[in-house]
Amino acid sequence: MLRSGHAPGHVRDTFLNAVDAFMAWSSDEPEPCVAHEINNEPVDIPISKAFGMVWNCRDIMPGVDFRQLLDCGLDIKRQTYAACARAMLAAIKAD
Repeated sequence: MLRSGHAPGHVRDTFLNAVDAFMAWSSDEPEPCVAHEINNEPVDIPISKAFGMVWNCRDIMPGVDFRQLLDCGLDIKRQTYAACARAMLAAIKAD
Protein backbone atom coordinates (compact mmCIF):
# COMPACT_ATOMS: atom_id res chain seq x y z
CA MET A 1 0.00 0.00 0.00
CA LEU A 2 1.21 3.47 -0.85
CA ARG A 3 2.18 5.51 2.19
CA SER A 4 2.63 8.92 0.60
CA GLY A 5 0.33 10.90 -1.62
CA HIS A 6 2.11 10.10 -4.91
CA ALA A 7 2.34 6.79 -6.77
CA PRO A 8 5.14 5.86 -9.17
CA GLY A 9 4.22 5.64 -12.85
CA HIS A 10 4.29 1.84 -13.03
CA VAL A 11 1.88 1.63 -10.09
CA ARG A 12 -0.50 4.11 -11.71
CA ASP A 13 -0.27 2.11 -14.96
CA THR A 14 -1.16 -1.09 -13.12
CA PHE A 15 -4.12 0.66 -11.53
CA LEU A 16 -5.38 2.03 -14.87
CA ASN A 17 -5.18 -1.50 -16.29
CA ALA A 18 -7.22 -2.61 -13.28
CA VAL A 19 -9.82 0.06 -14.11
CA ASP A 20 -10.12 -1.39 -17.62
CA ALA A 21 -10.43 -4.92 -16.21
CA PHE A 22 -13.06 -3.75 -13.69
CA MET A 23 -15.10 -2.10 -16.45
CA ALA A 24 -15.01 -5.27 -18.59
CA TRP A 25 -15.69 -7.65 -15.68
CA SER A 26 -18.93 -9.54 -15.29
CA SER A 27 -19.56 -10.18 -11.59
CA ASP A 28 -20.44 -13.83 -12.26
CA GLU A 29 -16.80 -14.38 -13.29
CA PRO A 30 -13.80 -14.66 -10.96
CA GLU A 31 -12.06 -11.41 -10.05
CA PRO A 32 -9.78 -10.43 -12.93
CA CYS A 33 -6.03 -10.02 -12.61
CA VAL A 34 -3.65 -7.49 -14.15
CA ALA A 35 0.10 -7.53 -14.67
CA HIS A 36 2.24 -5.57 -12.22
CA GLU A 37 6.00 -5.27 -12.49
CA ILE A 38 8.00 -6.45 -9.48
CA ASN A 39 11.80 -6.39 -9.82
CA ASN A 40 11.42 -5.97 -13.59
CA GLU A 41 9.26 -9.10 -13.82
CA PRO A 42 5.52 -9.04 -14.61
CA VAL A 43 3.38 -10.69 -11.93
CA ASP A 44 -0.39 -11.14 -12.16
CA ILE A 45 -2.28 -9.61 -9.24
CA PRO A 46 -6.03 -9.39 -8.57
CA ILE A 47 -7.55 -6.01 -9.35
CA SER A 48 -8.43 -5.54 -5.67
CA LYS A 49 -4.70 -5.66 -4.87
CA ALA A 50 -4.09 -3.02 -7.55
CA PHE A 51 -6.74 -0.88 -5.84
CA GLY A 52 -4.87 -1.20 -2.56
CA MET A 53 -1.64 -0.03 -4.17
CA VAL A 54 -3.12 3.46 -4.70
CA TRP A 55 -5.29 3.54 -1.56
CA ASN A 56 -3.70 6.79 -0.33
CA CYS A 57 -2.67 8.24 -3.70
CA ARG A 58 -3.86 11.82 -4.11
CA ASP A 59 -2.70 12.03 -7.75
CA ILE A 60 -5.45 13.13 -10.13
CA MET A 61 -6.98 10.39 -12.28
CA PRO A 62 -7.00 10.91 -16.04
CA GLY A 63 -10.35 12.43 -17.00
CA VAL A 64 -11.33 9.71 -19.47
CA ASP A 65 -10.88 6.94 -16.91
CA PHE A 66 -12.62 8.94 -14.18
CA ARG A 67 -15.65 9.64 -16.41
CA GLN A 68 -15.89 5.95 -17.36
CA LEU A 69 -16.19 5.04 -13.69
CA LEU A 70 -18.81 7.72 -13.11
CA ASP A 71 -20.74 6.54 -16.17
CA CYS A 72 -20.93 3.00 -14.76
CA GLY A 73 -22.68 4.38 -11.68
CA LEU A 74 -19.92 4.57 -9.09
CA ASP A 75 -20.28 7.23 -6.43
CA ILE A 76 -16.85 8.90 -6.45
CA LYS A 77 -16.35 12.09 -4.47
CA ARG A 78 -12.96 13.20 -5.84
CA GLN A 79 -11.00 12.66 -9.04
CA THR A 80 -8.08 10.97 -7.29
CA TYR A 81 -6.65 7.48 -7.69
CA ALA A 82 -7.48 6.79 -4.03
CA ALA A 83 -11.13 7.83 -4.33
CA CYS A 84 -11.60 5.72 -7.46
CA ALA A 85 -9.88 2.71 -5.87
CA ARG A 86 -12.10 2.94 -2.81
CA ALA A 87 -15.27 3.22 -4.91
CA MET A 88 -14.37 0.19 -7.04
CA LEU A 89 -13.46 -1.93 -4.02
CA ALA A 90 -16.76 -0.97 -2.37
CA ALA A 91 -18.58 -2.02 -5.55
CA ILE A 92 -16.80 -5.40 -5.53
CA LYS A 93 -17.69 -6.00 -1.89
CA ALA A 94 -21.33 -4.97 -2.49
CA ASP A 95 -21.84 -7.73 -5.07
